[in-house]
Amino acid sequence: MTTRTYTELYDLIKALAGVSDFTTGEQANILAFVNRRLYQGYRASETWPRYVKGAEARPATNGVIATTFTPSSQNISSATRDGTTVTIVLPLACDFAAGMYVTVASLSGTEDPNGSKQVTAISTTTVTNDTFTYTLSSGTGTETYTGSGTAIADAVDDIDSFTRVWGGNPLNLNSVQEYEFYVESDGAHVYGNYKELSGFWVGYIKQWGGPFTTSSTDIPQELYEYTAHAAYADFLRMDGQVDKAESEELVAQQYLIVELDKSESQRNTNALQRRISTYVNRSNR
Repeated sequence: MTTRTYTELYDLIKALAGVSDFTTGEQANILAFVNRRLYQGYRASETWPRYVKGAEARPATNGVIATTFTPSSQNISSATRDGTTVTIVLPLACDFAAGMYVTVASLSGTEDPNGSKQVTAISTTTVTNDTFTYTLSSGTGTETYTGSGTAIADAVDDIDSFTRVWGGNPLNLNSVQEYEFYVESDGAHVYGNYKELSGFWVGYIKQWGGPFTTSSTDIPQELYEYTAHAAYADFLRMDGQVDKAESEELVAQQYLIVELDKSESQRNTNALQRRISTYVNRSNR
């Protein structure tokens, strides 16, 4: 996704105001206006491609999918390969779920097992050990890897709001069960987890990237023009220039509408549709 810098945004606001610079106090106000409008733009739609995650594997504890995930590194107890399937045994329980990506490092062998790998399965081998597997692109025969290997789950985005929850990858052709859920402060509580799944595939909206600072380089392009005109409108309103502020507000809204139309035309609403269950059937709404 294309991004712009705060410096570029600030320069555009200066150009709209026709000034070479603002006072120190005005600069602080403009930063506050920018953050207010960027957050407002973020909240204007759930279909911004930047923030939509259609389906991603996430871990769950007792049927609760947390909004944040902090991975922890473990030393590998043993690592073997049979054909293209690598089996890793850890000393402690896996803190990730099947379908997530885990970075394996510092193992040695004829077929390189290191790198970011998608976990195909997780199983408990003993009371204290957990095993996970992943697949290499090539490999024949068997081997036991050497070295002081480590494994850590790849980072995933923090969740702002949950949209849908599945028991498996919904992007595959096979049918997977979709679960109902409700959300509390600790995350999404899944109904009917009779299989006692330790992970789910989740559709969600990523958390907002702000508040932004004067050194930020990740201002969303789709909100760039809107934010510049809207923040300038706020500045004019603060300065008592209400009529000019209203004109700038209209321009800002026009930019926002154009970008909203673009994002909503990409069928993201299909991925975000909630499901409503009755005793008769289940349908999209």
